[in-house]
Amino acid sequence: MSYTVDDKVIVQAGEHAGKRGRVVSVNTGGIYPIYVKVYGSVIRYVWYRDNELKPVPKAVPVKATDSVNHPSHYTWLPNGLEVIDLTEHMNFNRGNAVKYVARAGRKSKATELEDLKKARWYIDREISRMEAS
Repeated sequence: MSYTVDDKVIVQAGEHAGKRGRVVSVNTGGIYPIYVKVYGSVIRYVWYRDNELKPVPKAVPVKATDSVNHPSHYTWLPNGLEVIDLTEHMNFNRGNAVKYVARAGRKSKATELEDLKKARWYIDREISRMEAS
């Protein structure tokens, strides 16, 4: 497969296997010609060979009414990334904090402040958990 800049990929090899990324640069020479921004709990930039990546399947258009599987307040991120793609790599408290920050003002302007307070509640709970251990 030939990749171009901005292609969405899934890493197939190494420590980032299974993670999604985006092609940042393609160099026609060298052993590792494809430079990828890999998404995870920490964003990394890594060089890969062609056979160490596979393209992300083209997204099927989501119905506007699919509020169960793909609610619009969680699917606004670029490159088809959903909030759950980030939060599933975190513990419960951190994942919920990210979820509430990400949806604040997007689910409803009326609950924006409440969502931010919920995020703070989960952050405070995580801090307390860490301080106790």
